[in-house]
Amino acid sequence: MLKPLFFAAYSLAWRAAAPFLKRHKRLCEGYAERLVDGAWQELAEKNPVTVWIQAASGGEAYLALEILKYLPDNMPELHILCTSMTKQGMEVLAKGREAFERNWREKHGSRPCPAVSLRYFPFDGANHMQRAFALARPEICILLETELWPNFMRVCKERGSRLYVLNGRMTDKSYAAYKKIKGIFAGIQPDAVYATRQKDREYFQEIFPESRCAFMHNMKFDSIGRELEYALHEKKENSLAKYFERGVCVYLLASVREEEERYLVPLAKRLHDEKKKSAVCIVPRHTARFAEWKKALEETGVPVRFVSELMGENGTVHAQDIVIWDRFGDLKELYGIADYAFVGGSLAPLGGQNFLEPLVYGVIPHTGIHLHNFLWTFETNGKGKNLAEENLLCLYGSPESLAETFLALPEKKFTQHSEIQRRFKTWLKPLTGDAKQVTEEIFSVLKKQEPPSDIHYDI
Repeated sequence: MLKPLFFAAYSLAWRAAAPFLKRHKRLCEGYAERLVDGAWQELAEKNPVTVWIQAASGGEAYLALEILKYLPDNMPELHILCTSMTKQGMEVLAKGREAFERNWREKHGSRPCPAVSLRYFPFDGANHMQRAFALARPEICILLETELWPNFMRVCKERGSRLYVLNGRMTDKSYAAYKKIKGIFAGIQPDAVYATRQKDREYFQEIFPESRCAFMHNMKFDSIGRELEYALHEKKENSLAKYFERGVCVYLLASVREEEERYLVPLAKRLHDEKKKSAVCIVPRHTARFAEWKKALEETGVPVRFVSELMGENGTVHAQDIVIWDRFGDLKELYGIADYAFVGGSLAPLGGQNFLEPLVYGVIPHTGIHLHNFLWTFETNGKGKNLAEENLLCLYGSPESLAETFLALPEKKFTQHSEIQRRFKTWLKPLTGDAKQVTEEIFSVLKKQEPPSDIHYDI
């Protein structure tokens, strides 16, 4: 009884909310497509969709592009539909599609390229999803990470499409919520779930007892591995180097969040006062905090500059400078210049930010312990120690311990970038490859053949 009542109320809620969502700051973009109008109608004129991949936003969109890298070469009739809920996700997918088509032409010449269609993900009302599936006619559907859209799943199974969850993640909070309503998923459960932690696999198995739930290493390991290979072989000069005084030691506070400012503003001041041969570069995670950071530091009596102003004057970052980095797209090169790097979102319970990226450029990351969005990096599944155990990650239980360490670090240029990259590559190698193997297993269903015999997932 619960299941029919849930879906009736759930779909009614979507129907009632749809007119108001047109004024929603994030959902107004692509509104017609969310109602399965506009460009969705064009799908009816194309070949049926082979695989529909849903990516919530930008991060998941990169995972969708990871799947595209492993499409079979001998199935040119493939039609891939990638959808996203956000403008950022759609922009990532659009750029990724261009790169995919370019790489296909370089590799295969005039051989027909699989079609990749992009659409905003429909509102999850019953009518919207039924229309979307009628137009797309997908054989396989893929949800990434922790997106469990009930009507999407229901219509998918009603139409006989196969359903997979890849790179699955489930927090304790999400598990507790889904456990209360797991009855609604009876009969509409995924064919298979691939989770990035054993604990998450167990959570999914509890919610989806009819599904095959397996462990896989996070697909992000594969993309970070390629980025590392590129960094190791790329000989391009760092374009930011000319803005730094030769020999100055650089402390980088990267992707810092508002909730951490009360700890990091005093740290930046102490670094300015006590480290006479060093500069401090601060990269706030959100643009709205640029001016707030400058104001807070100036109130402590230290001079601060925006890097945009410095570059506009062809200036240079000198020792004892504090610079607010108010430009986008520079963080990777900043890691290549930094001698010491703190990665934010981790001193407060915010989940953390990407602390693997500094390692790509040969810098050991320093973070707080609040890394629940990155717990998958500690799940090596018996394939070696984690990064902290390998001394490739420095964790701090308090802002005070971080400050104590940073103030004790020697003021000299770090010269072991290549060694750190080598050690990171060694650590990363056994954790890569699952994205390719899972994709091959899914497409083996289309080819009507058994999955490759060397697939090694732990069930």
